Amino acid sequence: MSARRPSSADSLAALGETGLLRLLTGKWKPDRVRVMTGVGDDCAVLRGLGKNHFLVFKTDAVVEGVHFSPQAQAGQIGHKALARALSDLAAMGARPLAAVITLGIPAHESVRRLRAIYRGLERTAKRYGVNLVGGETTRARQLFLNVALLGECRGHRPVLRSGARAGDLIFVTGRLGGAQARRHLTFKPRLAEGEWLAKNGLASAMMDLSDGLGADLPRLATASGVEAQLDLAAIPRASGVTLKAAFEDGEDYELLFTARLSHTKTLKKKWPFGTSLRCIGIIHYHRLKSVELSFVHGFDHFKQRRGLPSLRGRLVC
Repeated sequence: MSARRPSSADSLAALGETGLLRLLTGKWKPDRVRVMTGVGDDCAVLRGLGKNHFLVFKTDAVVEGVHFSPQAQAGQIGHKALARALSDLAAMGARPLAAVITLGIPAHESVRRLRAIYRGLERTAKRYGVNLVGGETTRARQLFLNVALLGECRGHRPVLRSGARAGDLIFVTGRLGGAQARRHLTFKPRLAEGEWLAKNGLASAMMDLSDGLGADLPRLATASGVEAQLDLAAIPRASGVTLKAAFEDGEDYELLFTARLSHTKTLKKKWPFGTSLRCIGIIHYHRLKSVELSFVHGFDHFKQRRGLPSLRGRLVC
């Protein structure tokens, strides 16, 4: 019997990141005794020792020409490599413990530049209490750093994407859009904010905005089996950023989370951070056939993006 020929539906452009991950990992069946959640959330969560102890595990990569340009400052490359993974821990309400780094090196790479990249990585690790405990080096066609990061939630449960319920309000920290041109190499992961929300039980679902509101909010809604209604006028945007850019640009690394209506007064009154906090919508029961935003996009490494029409008033996803 001849092998099945790949169809157009098998192309990366047709699948996109979400479809590709579903295809590659859809049959994985982790041990539920030890694994609380695996593929489909910001981090994998493993049950630790004792009540309310969870280990949180994340891997992330930055690749030259994709996540940073050859002209980027070396120290900022190192910062971004670690800060991206830290942002995912923040979305679970976890505290970082230790990291190992895989470094891919082209033959022509400068040792001086590599040392500067690692100094930037080391500064970020020191700032956020991350122990750098090892890694690997390999020859590669282009420079890349992959970070495998271990964290924990001790005394509280991690916040998953799947906890949003009808009546919850939707919040974001900071301002959205324009990060790729301004702060994608210098952003601060919202670790303290995420841990505070988790410890105080104020976030029912949470994730970080790495691919843009237009991609990440539908993921949270899908995981929770709900739909989200946004007040577009309430979406906080960086100076000079259009609404389209706020949805599509990605790399904001802000927190997107939902909170029970009964908790919002406490949330707003006791929020202890200088980071701005904005309510942008409300959660409804899932009534649509799909929560995919067919006309609003975030960043996707593979999928072709279509145009975004003008947006007004409210948006349901």
